[in-house]
Amino acid sequence: GARGSALLMGDLEAPQEVALAAAPGSIASDVLVVPHHGSRSSSSPALVEAVAPRTVVYPVGYLNPFHHPHPAVLARWAEAGASAWRTDAGGAIRIDAQETGLTVSPFREVRSRYWQGR
Repeated sequence: GARGSALLMGDLEAPQEVALAAAPGSIASDVLVVPHHGSRSSSSPALVEAVAPRTVVYPVGYLNPFHHPHPAVLARWAEAGASAWRTDAGGAIRIDAQETGLTVSPFREVRSRYWQGR
């Protein structure tokens, strides 16, 4: 929309990301929900360059057995300059499109519970 864009990738892996990045049309977006929970088999350099988001969201579960996101994926998006938000740390991540731009806030900061140290 006029106030920003988001790309939700689902469980795409590197080969499909490369094909998407090479397809006609731009996939550049302000916000990206990182593909495949930030697994090692996703977030290819081609995707990072094509999307160039300001913000990435890692949809990962608390203490997930796969240890997502992978450190190489975290590093790749950080090197691209994207701010990172994780659902295992912040709960649901809210992204609001304001006239002044996008704002991001983790649900646990907005509605903290007494057992979350507050």
